[in-house]
Amino acid sequence: MAVSDEKRAPWYLRMVIHAILATGALFFLMPLVWMIATSLKPLSETMKYPESVSDVFLGAGHQATIDGRRYEVVLEREIKPAPDKPFYVVRPQEAFSAGELWLTFGRETWQKFPVFNEQELGQMDTQVTPPMKVLADDKNRFDPSTSTLTLCSGRKVPAELVRRVEPAADGSALWVVREWRAADTDMREVGSTDREVTRAWEVLPAGRIAKTSRVIPQNYPIALGRVGFVRCLANTLFLCLMTVAGAVISSVLVGYGFAFLEFKGRGVLFAVTVATMMIPFAITMIPVYLVYRDLGWVGSFKPLWVTSWFGSAFFIFLLRQFFLGLPKDLLDAARIDGCTELEILWHVVVPLSRPAIAMVALFTFLGTWKDFMGPLIYLNHPSQFTLSLSLQAFYAEHGGTPWHLLMAASTVFSLPLIVLFFATMKTFIRCNAMTGLKG
Repeated sequence: MAVSDEKRAPWYLRMVIHAILATGALFFLMPLVWMIATSLKPLSETMKYPESVSDVFLGAGHQATIDGRRYEVVLEREIKPAPDKPFYVVRPQEAFSAGELWLTFGRETWQKFPVFNEQELGQMDTQVTPPMKVLADDKNRFDPSTSTLTLCSGRKVPAELVRRVEPAADGSALWVVREWRAADTDMREVGSTDREVTRAWEVLPAGRIAKTSRVIPQNYPIALGRVGFVRCLANTLFLCLMTVAGAVISSVLVGYGFAFLEFKGRGVLFAVTVATMMIPFAITMIPVYLVYRDLGWVGSFKPLWVTSWFGSAFFIFLLRQFFLGLPKDLLDAARIDGCTELEILWHVVVPLSRPAIAMVALFTFLGTWKDFMGPLIYLNHPSQFTLSLSLQAFYAEHGGTPWHLLMAASTVFSLPLIVLFFATMKTFIRCNAMTGLKG
């Protein structure tokens, strides 16, 4: 029995090595963890410096009791009542439109403004009815002597005084808090809660507002709806299917020819093929675009997948090197049995080269799935957008980036790649191990 002379490293050295590797793995996982954590936070918490460890992974929220009921709330604004600047909670005795609370003109004017979208008009048209209460401040002034509320629009309505807001006895800050709803995570339209007059609200000292952690899974369906996920996924999968099929078929055929077929100029052609990998994309981008423009392909998917059916220099090189490591006796035996070159390729070479072919398919799929520049150049209509292009369009259409929704969409965009990596990791290792086989 052969005894191995190989000595294992001491246990403490192995522990140090494993600790270093684990630390490195955690370091490289940090962007993914941050992306997932951000995708579950409210927008206000995405760029806020965390005050605790839990704030790194969970968004901060608040709870408060309003009219005897516990609500998830948002801190709308802090107020500082003073003798010369009092605040009042009043109950109007006459209905009016909510827009009159923050606009200096009435409903007959804002209905004519094209700058207001449907959601904004709906918020402004909401009726403030007598049972409801409002906060009278420097814009909506209340006169206790006449019980009159002068709205920001200039209209005067009778109002009943509910209470005068006094500074907190302990000197803590006073906050206007309003009911939080999951729909607030969608910031495409005007989502400020002070426009939602139908929500429960109250003026409370900071001591009566409890801080909680808030996880918002609703970010995901809202984000996917905003980027048109189903349509973009179908476009991306179509391109992936066509490019993978083209790259695999063409690269296998050409790689087999360079590996096993003897013809004049084979070495020169292979050298030219490999040399094309050194040409930067920036040099060929404009000439190739002009060719596709003259063919009438700009604005279609053809420029993104047709070229994959003409082979890829890198994949041809990869497969040729793998094929050269296959046992030559198997190919000679097939030729003696009368097989053609295509039959040898299909029945002998392809079954033995499945790991390498799988890697070609995997790399092509990953490249097409993540490709941004190609769709940006050749696709014009939003109905044709791929996932990467749709994410960029979603990012660019906002004055301020809704990071929570963008990270939710990006997480879903990255998830298939993560699953695919773990599913094909064994195949990748097997391909690397078999590359060194000799015939």
